[in-house]
Amino acid sequence: MPLATRFDLVPLRVVSDLARVPIVPDGVRYHRFMVRRNGPLMGLSIPFACGVLALLLLTGSESTWRGVLGFVLAIMALPTLPLMGIPVMGGAVRWLLAIVSSAVVWALIGFVAARRSTSRVATSWPEWRREWRRLAIGVWFGALLGIGVAATLLSVSL
Repeated sequence: MPLATRFDLVPLRVVSDLARVPIVPDGVRYHRFMVRRNGPLMGLSIPFACGVLALLLLTGSESTWRGVLGFVLAIMALPTLPLMGIPVMGGAVRWLLAIVSSAVVWALIGFVAARRSTSRVATSWPEWRREWRRLAIGVWFGALLGIGVAATLLSVSL
């Protein structure tokens, strides 16, 4: 009897695709697996750095340039900040909601970038960065455009 027709040799459950084929360290499958696994976390790293830099610039700021640059970096780190009404109204709950919702947005962007970049056979972090950058520029442009439109509308007296 051929081996392929015997049901007692077929595994009942395969845990993952990686369990069947051994991964070569620093190989193609390894890089693809690492991008898929760590892409959402890496999507949070650059906005986190922008947020820390914004916090450093805005803390004790008396300069206009530090204030503007810090605010732009804060909008880049937390794109949902204008949706919560932070420039006009403050409050700890609004800041917490902006931080949590922005973290979800950036993790989702990192996840989408990981999926898009790993659709190719040979992929690694440069391909992920390229996909993430495309998505991040759209988010940053939308957030800055929204705050610009709001500032323009609030500055016009009707």
